[in-house]
Amino acid sequence: MVTRHRVIVRALGALTAVLTVGLTACTGDGSSDEPDATGTTSSPSASPTPTAAPRPVVDACYRLTPAQLDEAQLDVAPVPCTQPHTTQTYLVAMLPDEVDPADGAAVATAADRGCRAALRPYLRATPARLALSRATYAWFVPSDDDLEAGARWLRCDVAVSRSDTTLLPLPVKAHGLLRNDGALDRYGRCARTGRAGIAAGEGGRACALPHTWRAVAARRLGAARDAYPGGAAVRQDVLSRCEQPAREFTDNSTADIDVGWLPPSRAAWASGDRFGLCWTRTRD
Repeated sequence: MVTRHRVIVRALGALTAVLTVGLTACTGDGSSDEPDATGTTSSPSASPTPTAAPRPVVDACYRLTPAQLDEAQLDVAPVPCTQPHTTQTYLVAMLPDEVDPADGAAVATAADRGCRAALRPYLRATPARLALSRATYAWFVPSDDDLEAGARWLRCDVAVSRSDTTLLPLPVKAHGLLRNDGALDRYGRCARTGRAGIAAGEGGRACALPHTWRAVAARRLGAARDAYPGGAAVRQDVLSRCEQPAREFTDNSTADIDVGWLPPSRAAWASGDRFGLCWTRTRD
């Protein structure tokens, strides 16, 4: 079994295996090249051709844990989507021809690129709404045996983090899960912590749970190809970025208001995250 990390990708290792079969001819007494007394010779039996397991299907549902989302290869059967489940497959594609399945870094890059690009259209979310949600994705590739048999599929599953250690149950159909802002009341980014916890990214939980802070606006800090602007640049101008959306969300136009700002880390930027989040204290 091969594992991979969601933020700092670990090499997948050798995902393909080479089978070498050595064949040795035997003689009756070890000293003659003649056939045996029956006039017959033995022949090696042919190795069976490996057969890959069926490829995954879109809209299949699974009951996975957060730890299982970090596995690149996973042997878990789907469950009926009418039963409790935590992930749903939204894309089944083929790894690009130029990607060598034995190259773990190349597989991870291709998988992250494909799954990330397909997630937002599947959820019918705007870029900002997706950033304000706790929706995430996990990718899976065939087992070593199936890779040897020629399988090259990539499976992408959507999940919603309930907390740092649990996942929220999904509805029967996750397609369109973030089609409107009201979905963030359940699937949005909230936290139960103090102001320092917001800056440190601690206490995160889905807004369906009791919370004391909520992310209310997502500010884009750069384009896809932009280099990371640096810690000081992404942390400045909190009030100018966040005071107005915080007041609008809390319907507080004049009184004191608590706001927080959580920019993307360097690692998150490298993985494609370009949004900083404005937070405000709530009454929950």
